[in-house]
Amino acid sequence: MAEDKIFYPEEIQDNPFPGKEEQNLSVSQASTGITTSPDKISETKVMPKRVAVELLSTVLNTKSKKILGEFELADSGGIRIGKYANGVNGELVLTPAGMTAKNMSGITTFNIDGDTGDATFAGKVQAGAVVTGTLAVGNNNVLIDGENERIIIYDDSGIPRILLGYQENGF
Repeated sequence: MAEDKIFYPEEIQDNPFPGKEEQNLSVSQASTGITTSPDKISETKVMPKRVAVELLSTVLNTKSKKILGEFELADSGGIRIGKYANGVNGELVLTPAGMTAKNMSGITTFNIDGDTGDATFAGKVQAGAVVTGTLAVGNNNVLIDGENERIIIYDDSGIPRILLGYQENGF
């Protein structure tokens, strides 16, 4: 069985009060028998105890490595997860302008523009359901129009060739 570690008290030396010059406040006797003392003993006020209102531990738990509270990014702030290094590591960057991810090859795999809401994805997008007004497929050659309940397929010159659905007054 391992021996118990014994802890001994640490002696803390006196320190002068911050912001004040150290004054000799003691009365001394010289060899001549004359007693001397300082001309003036200034009254040193002790600063009131300050308690932090917002403690770090209430928003960040460094032991569990979890964020416990909400943070707001400054206009120039952001969060970077990982740091792009060619062939080694990708990154994810969140800023007030949007969100971007790069893979290890430096290719942007997705981008969401914070101002316009435009989103670009390099890979497959999967969803349980998609709710949209109009969906353009390919080079806008196939248009799925949910509002007017029709599907239009255009040829390479942009002329509609196939219409699935009904439109009053024809094509």
